[in-house]
Amino acid sequence: MITDDTETVPTGHWEINTGFTVERGFDGRLFGTPLLDVNYGLGERMQLKVEIPWLVLHLNGQPGVQGLGNTNIGVRWRFRDEKENHPLALSIYPAFEFNNPTTSVRKGLVDKGPEFLMPLQWQTKVGKFGVNGDVGYRFKRGPDEIIYGVVVGREFKRVELLGEIHGEGPRAHLNDSEIVYNLGSRVTLTKHAVLLLSAGKSVRRNFDPRFIGYAGIQINF
Repeated sequence: MITDDTETVPTGHWEINTGFTVERGFDGRLFGTPLLDVNYGLGERMQLKVEIPWLVLHLNGQPGVQGLGNTNIGVRWRFRDEKENHPLALSIYPAFEFNNPTTSVRKGLVDKGPEFLMPLQWQTKVGKFGVNGDVGYRFKRGPDEIIYGVVVGREFKRVELLGEIHGEGPRAHLNDSEIVYNLGSRVTLTKHAVLLLSAGKSVRRNFDPRFIGYAGIQINF
């Protein structure tokens, strides 16, 4: 899902997500083929993330272009665990995103960086449902942005079903936010492999995106 939770990779272990993404708007389609997301457990409550995609852009009536996306490096720190006497976990996940030395900015695949995101995540349980959300501030070239979202999920043995509302928009004009709903699933295939699926679109009529999709495999070891 787009909205993050507070979970961290166990100390000394790896979590590698290899996903294929698509975002369709009124002016074209953007693919991540693939989006590589590598995470490593630095401690009991801390993990390191490095994320980078290969992007393919098809604008309406123009030839397709492709290239390396931005590199995103972040560190999650869960400073409060979910316990019986205070059933709310909290974490922060500062992340720095920067352009690689390629022609992707000139091709229109990515915005000119750098960017810095400082989000706060929370997570709890309500009956049989898990609930998590995040809110954060993105410093960037041009207007700074606010991100926000909430996810509700429920586990059924090897399958977890999830629903999400996520938004992001300029700090000074939040009414122009891009707000999407997203439905997803996590299917445990083996002890070390999980299938990840999601699909959604804008909740606002005549706003992008018209469709977003994700399909990937998570490997844990």
